[in-house]
Amino acid sequence: MSKRKTTAAAVEATTVAAPDAKSVIDAGADAILKTGFTRPEGDARTLTHAATLLIEANSPETVSIALDHNLKIWVAIKLLVQDDASPLPVEVKENLKNLAQYVSATTMQVTEGTIEESKLVSLARLNMHIAEGLLSGEQNRLIQERAYQIWEAQGRPEGRAMDHWIQAEEEIRAELADK
Repeated sequence: MSKRKTTAAAVEATTVAAPDAKSVIDAGADAILKTGFTRPEGDARTLTHAATLLIEANSPETVSIALDHNLKIWVAIKLLVQDDASPLPVEVKENLKNLAQYVSATTMQVTEGTIEESKLVSLARLNMHIAEGLLSGEQNRLIQERAYQIWEAQGRPEGRAMDHWIQAEEEIRAELADK
């Protein structure tokens, strides 16, 4: 397994060499905090962007930026799921808190001077899986709403729920494919 070096000097150089690094790092957390982790498409985009930064990091500076960016996103997620007002189910909140703890622990390995490339890939995959889950849940919600509209438009017939669901599924998937 290869390791990517990170040093305190590299972290400091990030601020000097890339003045926009702070804005990149903070942007993801700000996006999550603004949505309250309740806008699946935007939140999925934020997590996917963080995953891309992790995968494409190829220097100590970019590794530091990617890890900082990702950590701040997960700190924001953890803050949101700890809020009693969060609309997420309790089980989802607990899972997200545990994932945030994993991200934090893995990121802290940087203080040891190196991080295994497999850990960066693991963090990126985690983000991608969560993003995929968010989008899948959103797609199912859209299908359910469209199926209900079809049912109502057809006069609320009994025993046709599967037909309505399949029609809604086809329409939503076609609509999403056009985007």
